[in-house]
Amino acid sequence: MGDNKKMKEYRIDDLQLAGLYLKQDSELFCFGIDAVLLANYAAKFIKPSYSVIDLGCGNGIIPVLLTAKSKSDQIYGLEINKSSVNLAKENVDFNNLQTRVKIIEGDIRSIPQELRESQFDIALSNPPYIQNKDGAANKNENIASAKHEVHCTLDDVIGCAARLLRNGGTFVMIHRTQRLSEILHRMQHYHIEPKELIMIYPNEEKKSNLFLLKGIKGANSWIDVLPPIYVHDQNGNYTQQIKEIYEFKA
Repeated sequence: MGDNKKMKEYRIDDLQLAGLYLKQDSELFCFGIDAVLLANYAAKFIKPSYSVIDLGCGNGIIPVLLTAKSKSDQIYGLEINKSSVNLAKENVDFNNLQTRVKIIEGDIRSIPQELRESQFDIALSNPPYIQNKDGAANKNENIASAKHEVHCTLDDVIGCAARLLRNGGTFVMIHRTQRLSEILHRMQHYHIEPKELIMIYPNEEKKSNLFLLKGIKGANSWIDVLPPIYVHDQNGNYTQQIKEIYEFKA
């Protein structure tokens, strides 16, 4: 008798960058503009010799993008969801990035044995935005844990970054504007000084809903607020800013 098991079917997205593709599973969390904005922003700070870790890497979108945008060959992704870990590893293999990217299954709240404190020059994260007390979670547990603080809180993410970064290392994140005050406070609590802030707006007529933030471990107090990013123009189309970011043009 033949094998009646169906092969897992994925959506394969052309990233339109250095010949890269990404397998996506509709039953897991699929990446959006947040990941693209974060990868593009973080890449500016990555030197060829730097070691980089993405905290909560999901299907591996950010580590994969960073191989095209940076020259680092020490890019790690840490993820707790086993299905996402397996898919991220598939995406690394699919793009022949095994010599540059390593995906590790583990919990942000407890550093895995494969990692060590003060190992990294850059840590970045696109963490769950929603506190468990705020709103009903998605019925799909995999998607719920990517959007809600099920397996880790904001404090867990920043605390993990502080442990993994060397002194003087850079932490970069994207998050909801409504939680900016809390994030600034927690970063300073863990001795990661906020140094650069970019507000993101849906368009010029709406209030900011997201932001990009860079912090330096052990730095002195001083923060620059850079020009904002507008996602859509008045006709609802992507702005030139976003087109250039998606195309990763210098």
